[in-house]
Amino acid sequence: MYSTIMIMLLRWYSLFQHYFPCDKILVRRMFKSIVNTTIAFIFTLIPKVSARLGTEPAMLPLISVIVHPGRRVGGTIKGAIYCTTGLIFGLAYSIFGRFLAQQCMGSNWNKYDEVDQYKYNFHGFRAGLAILAVFESIMLFVHGWMRVINHFYFGIVFPLFLVVHFAFMASLTESAGVIAKSFSDPFYMGIGMSIFWNLVLFPEFGSTYLGNATVETFNEIHNAIDESIKFFISLDHCIYPADSSKPITLSKLLKLKSGIENKVNSCDLVLDESIYEISYSYVPPTKVIPLLENFKQLTISINGLINAGQLEFVLLGERQNEKNKTVEAAVDNIHKEITFANPEELLTFLQKLKTPIYDLHKALSQGIYTTKLILSYDFDVNFEKVTTSNTFHDFIAYRKKKDFKDVNNVQVLQENIDSLISILNDFDTKFMAEMNRLNILTPNDEMFLLSSFLINLKETTNAIINIMQSTKEIHELRINQENKGWLRGKRVWFTFMRNFDSFKRWLFGSTSGITESEGLKGTLNTNVYDNQTELVVRRPDMEEEAVLKAPQKEKLPLRLPQTNAPEEQAKLTSPPVEPFTYRVVFAWIDKFCRTHKPHFRFAFQVVIALMVASFPMFIAKTRHWYIEFKGTWIGFVCILCLESSIGGTFWVFFLRAVGVIAGSAWAYLSYAAGIHRTNPYLETVITVFGAIPGFYFYLGTPYVKAAIIYIISIYIVILGAKPGSILLSFAKRCLAVGYGGGVALIVQVFFFPIKARDQLNEEISFVCSCISKMELIFATGLEGEKLTESLTDINYKRFAKISSSAKAALGRASAYKGLTRQEPRLKGEYTELENIFTEIIFIQKQIIERLDNVALMRNRYGSAIIEELNDVVYPYRRQSVATIVCIMRAIQEAFNNKIPLPQFLPSAKIAHRKLINEVRIIIQSRYHTQIRRFQERTEAIRQMYNASDDESSEDSNISPGNSTEQLTMKTRQEVNMSPQDYFLREKFLSWNASSSATEEIIEYIEELLRLTKILVGVNEFKYGFLSRPLYEDWAAEAVRGFDDFISGSSTRKESNERIETTTESVLNESNESLTSEGSIQSDESNNVVAYEPRPKVGTAINLARIASQTAGKNQPLPKKFRDRTFSIGSRVGMDAGDRMSSIERRRTLGDPDPNFNDDEEESGDEELPLALKMIVNRKAKRD
Repeated sequence: MYSTIMIMLLRWYSLFQHYFPCDKILVRRMFKSIVNTTIAFIFTLIPKVSARLGTEPAMLPLISVIVHPGRRVGGTIKGAIYCTTGLIFGLAYSIFGRFLAQQCMGSNWNKYDEVDQYKYNFHGFRAGLAILAVFESIMLFVHGWMRVINHFYFGIVFPLFLVVHFAFMASLTESAGVIAKSFSDPFYMGIGMSIFWNLVLFPEFGSTYLGNATVETFNEIHNAIDESIKFFISLDHCIYPADSSKPITLSKLLKLKSGIENKVNSCDLVLDESIYEISYSYVPPTKVIPLLENFKQLTISINGLINAGQLEFVLLGERQNEKNKTVEAAVDNIHKEITFANPEELLTFLQKLKTPIYDLHKALSQGIYTTKLILSYDFDVNFEKVTTSNTFHDFIAYRKKKDFKDVNNVQVLQENIDSLISILNDFDTKFMAEMNRLNILTPNDEMFLLSSFLINLKETTNAIINIMQSTKEIHELRINQENKGWLRGKRVWFTFMRNFDSFKRWLFGSTSGITESEGLKGTLNTNVYDNQTELVVRRPDMEEEAVLKAPQKEKLPLRLPQTNAPEEQAKLTSPPVEPFTYRVVFAWIDKFCRTHKPHFRFAFQVVIALMVASFPMFIAKTRHWYIEFKGTWIGFVCILCLESSIGGTFWVFFLRAVGVIAGSAWAYLSYAAGIHRTNPYLETVITVFGAIPGFYFYLGTPYVKAAIIYIISIYIVILGAKPGSILLSFAKRCLAVGYGGGVALIVQVFFFPIKARDQLNEEISFVCSCISKMELIFATGLEGEKLTESLTDINYKRFAKISSSAKAALGRASAYKGLTRQEPRLKGEYTELENIFTEIIFIQKQIIERLDNVALMRNRYGSAIIEELNDVVYPYRRQSVATIVCIMRAIQEAFNNKIPLPQFLPSAKIAHRKLINEVRIIIQSRYHTQIRRFQERTEAIRQMYNASDDESSEDSNISPGNSTEQLTMKTRQEVNMSPQDYFLREKFLSWNASSSATEEIIEYIEELLRLTKILVGVNEFKYGFLSRPLYEDWAAEAVRGFDDFISGSSTRKESNERIETTTESVLNESNESLTSEGSIQSDESNNVVAYEPRPKVGTAINLARIASQTAGKNQPLPKKFRDRTFSIGSRVGMDAGDRMSSIERRRTLGDPDPNFNDDEEESGDEELPLALKMIVNRKAKRD
């Protein structure tokens, strides 16, 4: 019986966690907030305390909710500073406005109440209200302007609105001292209580949490490095120990990139909060800053490793499907402009390098694990938060701090650094020996892929070494402080406003993309609600101009040609007319208005909405009636419902309505339970139970403002109700949300409407312009000038700034995409458009990741093409860059103006292929001596490896335990390259890696172009007939082609008969060779190499299992796509519907955690994006 009850309780607990995920930290924060707000409510119920709070005691629980203690200490202090700033400016502004209004009323302003003023002093009373209306309008304009210009200012302007709006509603007969006391006392008391309970109950210092966030980020990076390297070298054959975890699927591998990005952003937010704290520890929190900078650089290299694994998946799929290719594919490959290398040659190369990569991987993983332990020790992080490697299980695990303290960690860390550097040097040596067997100077896809992985692996290792060296410095500081003793070792670190940069961060906010709701909440959203949003961060003011504006180049003065005219005639010329000052002023005003048009628009919306909702308070006849009906609530609800887009306003109005009705209903229940306030104890207890769900949604979900108005309604309705009038207070509160929210909706729709769809197009267009600018920045030397550096540090910083702005814009675009779903739409269902925008955002993100990787490699290693061959190939480089920029510009204008794409757009793929061909020809002519010397070594080295393979043929599987000393000695003896040759090969290797990323960029740009055609259409044919492809056709082709790819079947018709009869005749007409090894010799001779289909080596690879756990499974096909698939002319049989995966799979608002109660391997696994499937499909067809 007992076991049955426990099972049922566990089941109910799991079900609760499924729909309402909650952890220990969230429970603590909820407890602190509930205690704070409940005590504030109790104070308002005590008559003596309530009398000391002035005329607005209800402000105390309201402020306790806004400046809540349910966050870290830094966040609470930050909210307190913002709220105090708004209070001070609001009080000064409102008292000044009331003073002018009272002066208009004459000397009798304090002798009569407002009702008598209306009777006996109508004109003066009306003039005073007019003054208040003007001041209210100015305040509302500033409120709207500051909200839209920077979301951090919401914490300041919202208390400003509360003070001014409620102060103007107070009777004009009250003195300035009474008004100041009525608002300052509850504000200061609420702020003080929040800080007190935040420090007393479960304090969370940002400095301690900063160490936790750093270690958790390092855990994510460690896992990503392990899985990406394991995926790349174990795709065809796993060499890792049997007890290690299996390589993850491609879909899970791609999700690691977003996980790392979220963790790094979280560290930035915690670091921003730490400047509001005074920490007491051995090590200052500022020591984390170098680590975070290295994390950002490391993220780029890890993305390169993951992208290389994606490319390898495509390559092995092509290799597996090669035997099914028809003669048409053979003819296509013969006539390609690039001679592709043999995939078997690449696999053989990887087979030789698997053991060196394995050794480097193990040393890298060991170094990361040791670094995480030392960081946990230095920043007092619980060792249980340090995760071990899932790949290597022979590392020494430490679970207690005292066990780790007994080890000489400085020496251990230095040994790990030296070992990692030594293994990296050995890896370079073996890699150079293997490169002698390949023709690295001949461009091909396989060499591009290999270079991309190896260069990113090397850059990742160097970044980890830098992190380990920074960690060593931190640990030495910690040891030195500990040696001074506990009393002298620990210090008080004053990071609060430590310099001007900190002050700027406080005043203008950081560049982190958090919303107003997250700023009020003080914490980030949980993973369950990552794709859900209530608000959107608007693009910072003038970011587009500041980011994309090119630096002004120095211009030489233009000189007129000399003449023989006498000086007397020259003196007769009229002097230049100086421009008038007012022209300059008007030009500046015009530019300012055009630049800040969105800010003016939203500010006027706020003014119009609030004045329409609150106009009775400024009319002498209706002012008293408006105050009796709680008119302040109407303005309060209206200001909270207004958002910067129609979709946001609709969605927020719905949430506010639910929150107000639910809160008011619970207030009525509490009031009734307290028997009309005769039993305040029971009344308070009932409000506690109502506040629990409110603070859960406040602190644990994105629905922050809905939760705020729900919690506030509980206390406002109770405190605003007189004995026996609770139902009337309930009705007034509901009327406020209906009237105020309705006014906000009407104003948003009819006055300067701002659609989320338009803002979505603006953000995507902005990203397109950023991509164009990034392409132009790292494509230097387009005029043939001689360059010593392919990408300078100054240009790289500009590139990084634009890349950061583009990533932030993609985050805003994803949020606008969700808000667009909530907008009223007359042109049909939005679901299909949402799917298209989802794919477009995914493609743009992939392009930016690869551009980051290319720029990093250019900055670190240079480029042989730019630095050695630019004087010859610059026209081809300029053509390739120009085509990319032209296409992106066309896509940008298509999104801006919603016009169809032009008929003719240049092909970036053709331009890039011409560049590669030209590079190959120039290399063969200019570096003929080096090529011949490399080829002389190739044959001897190949014979040595073949002999080594014959000796070890009995045990062909590579094992990490095999001895490689003999191989290392041989390779070191035979790698006797000169420094110039080594340096040249490094540069060409970097160019190969960047070319691999460039090819992927071009493929994604072409797919972006196709999706844009689906949205806006294209002017086809000579006279521009509008054509718009169907999304169903595009999606069906992507799913169908990818399923064919992973199932091992060819997309072309198979005809074995045709292969046997026509292959020989077709190949005899070709003068090219299919092998990369003989590509150079084939240019010097006219011998024809007979075509022989390459045999399939090794066992078959389960591509469906590698792609995703859900790929290849029988899933229902949506009707619209089934109609397209089974239509006339479809290339798929009637059984294709069973093989196609779900296209419309996505998470929506309200979806539970997908990992709930799922212990199988495919937990959390999702389908690959359709855009990626289409890329794989087209790449398979191309090759």
